[in-house]
Amino acid sequence: MDSSMHLQVWDLNTLTRVKTLSGHTDAVRALAVSQGRLFSGSYDGTVRVWDEDSLQCLEILKGHTGPVRTLVYAGGCMFSGSYDKTVRVWDVQTLECKAALTGHTGAVRALVASQDCVFSGSDDTTIKVWDAQTLKCIKTLEGHEDNVRVLAVGETSMFSGSWDKTIRVWDLRTLECVRVLEGHTEAVLALAVGEGVPTPGSKMLVSGSYDTTVRFWDLSTFRCARKCDGHFDAVRVLAAHNGHVFSGSYDGTIGVW
Repeated sequence: MDSSMHLQVWDLNTLTRVKTLSGHTDAVRALAVSQGRLFSGSYDGTVRVWDEDSLQCLEILKGHTGPVRTLVYAGGCMFSGSYDKTVRVWDVQTLECKAALTGHTGAVRALVASQDCVFSGSDDTTIKVWDAQTLKCIKTLEGHEDNVRVLAVGETSMFSGSWDKTIRVWDLRTLECVRVLEGHTEAVLALAVGEGVPTPGSKMLVSGSYDTTVRFWDLSTFRCARKCDGHFDAVRVLAAHNGHVFSGSYDGTIGVW
């Protein structure tokens, strides 16, 4: 059986595997934790809910008609984005589906949340902004020329990375595009917002691309402060923590910057 169908639980102190969670019948592509529950989204079209303490499966959330690609928590609900072009909203306590958000004409690949809104990025090249309480679409953000692959949120801005090789910066208050960051020569696949990288006190947006590079963008000037080479294949995931950035690549390695 394909190991990507399983969830592995690790002890952070001993770094040993505690348990393997089985049940999904296709690759698991999204994880999110809220209120003592772990949610896992899979290409099998379901979202499974696991108790964080007992690690038992509490429920299988069904409704999507395509692979589940992304999850985000906001306003007491878990939002799931799917290749079926919809975003479903699940009450974290009752696990009931409160709504199916429609409007995208392509697969939903990315979700992020600010204090009041949820943003969904799609293959249709747009980003939709949803009120986290009313679940109404507030605005559709346009500008990218190819599918939107990744989203990230900072203090005052939302960032979108696209197959069109650019990163767009959106003001969280006005929902207007205030910058287009250019430099990558292939699709932008990963974004992370961090502090203290690459210099103490600085606030940076970090991007990873199919061009194998990691770029650091100064959020005070929106200029590329540093381009890092070292990977030999696409940079697919990024995480920023305690002044470091970690990059995971299709070359099988993790870069520490």
